[in-house]
Formats: sequence, structure tokens, C-alpha cells
Amino acid sequence: MSWDHREYLRQRKSFLTDRGENHPMVLATSLIFSATWLAGWLVSTLLLMLGLHSMPLRYALAFAVSYAVFFACVRLWCNSVRHDRGGNDWSLDSPGFDGEGCLFVLAIMLAAVVIAGLFWASGGFMALLEVAFEVAFAGTVVRRLGRTEIVGDWAWRLLAGTWLHALVALLLLVGAAAWLQHKAPGAAKFSEALRTVFHANR
Repeated sequence: MSWDHREYLRQRKSFLTDRGENHPMVLATSLIFSATWLAGWLVSTLLLMLGLHSMPLRYALAFAVSYAVFFACVRLWCNSVRHDRGGNDWSLDSPGFDGEGCLFVLAIMLAAVVIAGLFWASGGFMALLEVAFEVAFAGTVVRRLGRTEIVGDWAWRLLAGTWLHALVALLLLVGAAAWLQHKAPGAAKFSEALRTVFHANR
């Protein structure tokens, strides 16, 4: 398949508009951020079990892994919106949301919804749709100004659309961890450090 630049812009606009209107993006991104947060938490817990007590370093490593999981989740989501026009997005109708652990899952989802809202407010949803477009039309040749480009570099598109969000989140997380551990040198967990600082200031 081959497009000129005008056709590329038309197809891109049509895709973004259609998917943006027909998919519950807050739900999708909430699930993505839930999986991302859980991955980071699991990595941080594992590193602590292995003896890494430096909160800033541990959180930085966990953040790097969770960012990779974020990419994987977005790629999976892109597959779900590649050809359909709504109705097949991720749903809460899953056994994983029933039974024991419901409060824990709801707490994670609540935090994820808040993050998804902030992501939406900063234009992040459109970045995800741009990535989905790259996946849906991968391999399409776009001809313009005497040169050709090939659609499909979804990872670069996602990095370009989220690196600033990720950098700000990383700096805030590591900065907060460093400050807390400075105030509570004996603490190895975020909650322990918060309690120590809170009691010291009472």
C-alpha cells in the first residue's frame, strides 16, 4: 500500500477521530497503568528481598522495568483497536476483578484512573492513538517531497509521545525517595520512611 502525504494525513485523521470517539480510553489507559504500577511494585519488592535497601536506586530500576511493561501493554492494546471500531476494548468483566483481593484491585484501579486522567489532560491519549495508527498501517509507504517513509515505527512514536511524562514521573519518584531516605536513613520502604518522618515532626 502506498499513500501520498495528503492521503496519509487524511487516513491518520480519520483513524484518530474514529478510535478516539469509539473506545473508552480512560478504561484502557487505567488498565495499562495498573499493569505498569504492579510491575514496578513487584520489581521493587524483589530487589528489596535481594538486599537492595537504597530507595532511590531501587525505585529507579523498578521504574525502568515498569516503563518497558508500559510499552508492552500499549502494544497489546494497539492490537485490540487495530481493525475494530469500538466494542472490543478491554473490559472489567474478568474473573480477576472478583473474589478475594477486590479492595486491593480497586485501590490500584482508583490510582490508575487518577493517573489516566492526568495523562488525558496532558494530551497523552492522542499519543497512544498515534501509536495505534502506526501499528494498524505498518508497512504503508508514504511519498512526499521526493522521499519515502514507511509507517510502523510504533515504539519510536510511543517514546516520543511519553518520554517527557516518564522523565517527570521518574524525577519526582526518585527525588521523593531520596528525600525520605535522607530524613529516615534506617527505612527501606516508602511507608516506613513516611511513618518515621511523620512521627519525627509531631
